[in-house]
Amino acid sequence: MTGAYLRVQRKDKWENIEVEHLTNQERELYLYGDKRLMQWLHIVCNKLHEIQPLLDELKEDGILA
Repeated sequence: MTGAYLRVQRKDKWENIEVEHLTNQERELYLYGDKRLMQWLHIVCNKLHEIQPLLDELKEDGILA
C-alpha cells in the first residue's frame, strides 16, 4: 500500500517487503538505527491520512468496528 520497501531475508530467501508488512521482530531488527526510519514513517503516516476518509466511511456503514 505505501510503496516503501525494505529488502529482508525470510527463510533463507531475500524478499522486497513493504514496511507495513514487516513483522514486529523484522521492524526492530532492520529499522533500529536506520536513517531511513523517519522517511518510511512519514510515508506510512501520509498513506494512513490519505485513506482516513475511507476508513471513516466504512465505520459509519458498520463494515469496520
